[in-house]
Amino acid sequence: MKRRTPMLAISVLLLLSLVTGCIGNFGLVGKVRKFNLDVSKDRWGREIVFVVLYVVPVYQFAGFLDLVVFNSIEFWSGKNPIDGSASVTPVAMKEWTTEDGTKVAMRGLPDDSIDVTVTAPDGNTRSFNLTRTDAGVTARDAAGNVIVSSADLPMDLLEGQL
Repeated sequence: MKRRTPMLAISVLLLLSLVTGCIGNFGLVGKVRKFNLDVSKDRWGREIVFVVLYVVPVYQFAGFLDLVVFNSIEFWSGKNPIDGSASVTPVAMKEWTTEDGTKVAMRGLPDDSIDVTVTAPDGNTRSFNLTRTDAGVTARDAAGNVIVSSADLPMDLLEGQL
């Protein structure tokens, strides 16, 4: 019985990581890689550190933890627990409040569009849907009327914002 328990636990963890279907940011592996790159300015020094980190299995251990634990947490919470970055996989519903008290709620839909509801501090609510098109992104109101399309915006205006 004692021999089966660790194997069962590992099997369950692997199954949970496969069920989530999250690619993830692999934040822990990224931190190990950053450490490796910052260790030395000399490329041979970095190569020696890389080989040591690979032989000692630091990269493998970090990759396993990312795969089984951290990327699963990222999938369910929408945020990578290691580096705090946003999830690679879209979260079905995301809500937050801006500094001025405006509440924003975004919900992903099966057609890959996003419903957005913005509630101002005074209670005034606006809703729209964002849809990706070949020309960019289009925002539509509840009746389906186009509010704005990125294809209609001048490129110099967009370039100044990027």
